[in-house]
Amino acid sequence: KSMFLTNKKKTQFYLLIMDDKKPLDMDDFKEQVEANRIRMASAESLAEKMQLPAGTVSPFGLLNNEEKDIRVYFDKDIVSEEIMTFHPNTNEKTIFIKTQDLFRFLESISFNYEILTLP
Repeated sequence: KSMFLTNKKKTQFYLLIMDDKKPLDMDDFKEQVEANRIRMASAESLAEKMQLPAGTVSPFGLLNNEEKDIRVYFDKDIVSEEIMTFHPNTNEKTIFIKTQDLFRFLESISFNYEILTLP
């Protein structure tokens, strides 16, 4: 699953990519990213930062983030997967992409990413 998150003051935004069967421990995540409070970003923030409607969050939306101010994180449990699947900025289709190609894509659009160990 891909989640678009923000801190309480909406001064920092996060794209978290993790296994869809795994629940997110928000307290653990906020500690790992050194934030005070983390919550799901609003549909308005998603539209403003990634130009996407709700339900279509994916790394491909980073193409629309000209400010390059979204921090990208992957859970380590999924980076060993050979292929990941995402919506291509619309929830009507699904793209299958090799994990290493996704990392190359992020680097090609000047986004760094970090790998976290989520419980």
